[in-house]
Amino acid sequence: MRVYLEHANVTVPSIDEAIRFLTAAFPEFSVRGGGKSQKTGRKWVHVGSEKTYLALNEQSGRRLDSDYEGHGLNHLGFVTNELDSIDERLVAAGYQEDASFREEGQYRRRHYYFDNNGMEWEFIEYSTADVSLRNQY
Repeated sequence: MRVYLEHANVTVPSIDEAIRFLTAAFPEFSVRGGGKSQKTGRKWVHVGSEKTYLALNEQSGRRLDSDYEGHGLNHLGFVTNELDSIDERLVAAGYQEDASFREEGQYRRRHYYFDNNGMEWEFIEYSTADVSLRNQY
């Protein structure tokens, strides 16, 4: 069996901001569909590619703090082979990297950004296919 993550469902204060951030990082992402929940009346969209996407639900409220206190999603990590391009697009779109978490190792590079919703996003680039080297802690 081959397993992959099809989607993650995330509640954000502003769907428009989340879409702006994600499509700046990944120009190949688009809104696949959306609407309003019949149950809650809240706005939702699916944004991503044909094979993977984020289900975004809009609701204002308290966000987890940056020290990961409380329950909930801390961040999503996306693997890419174009980390420098993602950095360039996000900076051009007005986002700033959180350099306090930056990792520039021998076999992987990790960069973190917060969007204007206060959501944290991680982008990882590996320089080897050897999983034992990728995941050295």
